[in-house]
Amino acid sequence: MTSTLISSLYSFPWPVERAHVKIVAHFRRTNEFPKAGEHYVEVRRDLESVAPHISRLLNIGLEFCKHDKDWVHLKNGEDFRFISRVPYGSRYKVEAVYSTGRDMAMYMGGSLVEINSDFGRYPTLTSIIDNFKDSWVYGGYPSEIPEIATKVCSDHGVELWSVGHMISLFRRQETLLEAVRSTLEMLKRSDLYKEENGEIIVKQEANITLSGVSGSSININSSGATATVKTIYQQPAVFDELIAAVKAQGFEGKAEEKLLRNVEDLAVGHKVGRFQEAYKDFMQNVSAHITVFSPVLAGLAALL
Repeated sequence: MTSTLISSLYSFPWPVERAHVKIVAHFRRTNEFPKAGEHYVEVRRDLESVAPHISRLLNIGLEFCKHDKDWVHLKNGEDFRFISRVPYGSRYKVEAVYSTGRDMAMYMGGSLVEINSDFGRYPTLTSIIDNFKDSWVYGGYPSEIPEIATKVCSDHGVELWSVGHMISLFRRQETLLEAVRSTLEMLKRSDLYKEENGEIIVKQEANITLSGVSGSSININSSGATATVKTIYQQPAVFDELIAAVKAQGFEGKAEEKLLRNVEDLAVGHKVGRFQEAYKDFMQNVSAHITVFSPVLAGLAALL
């Protein structure tokens, strides 16, 4: 059963279109391929609301294209030619690692990269998601291919560096497929996808409670969600404690008046939102009488 399944890979049901081959061939020919994750991709305008997820898909596509070059090197530039040491009847089980892995890289690389440019194939977000429903992303290939290849080589005493690295590359690509799958699921939960499919988007109103703020406008990072909040300023009790500390000292008229005025300026600074600056002025102005305020300085500093 397994042999029949792996043999069928040579007529894999998902075609590698000419456009995909052209993209991969360009990178392979020019060797100008940038590293995935370091290449800035400007997402097309109609997908800007889901740009982070689309950008991830595009960069994963670039990584698959890079892997296609790796497959070519492993097959033609290393010791894969010694695959002939494996008996002919079992050899296809090892060759399946290369044929399946490279088909995967070519199809996924081309399909993902073209999201940003092929409007005929991907006119909407929904079409992007639907395109991958019956692709490598959701399986459909024998996942045990690497294990079978390893066992065949071991049974016949054949150890090839290229095959080991092909198996590793195969597994890395499966990890990329998982990333694509999870990203597509995230896109299905986006407002854009829901709108394209006729779902009504309900914007939830936020209940906001603020204290210590006088007359503020709050923008909640979404269109049509601006709220103006009016609150009654409540002066912290520490300012009454400062006044009481001054009066308790029994200063003569002008000295007490000056200290009380400093406290008043500090309270006003807190009310209008410039407390840090007012605090510095207060500490400088009352430095000669700082011991008067020692019992309440900790509470005052807590307002910073």
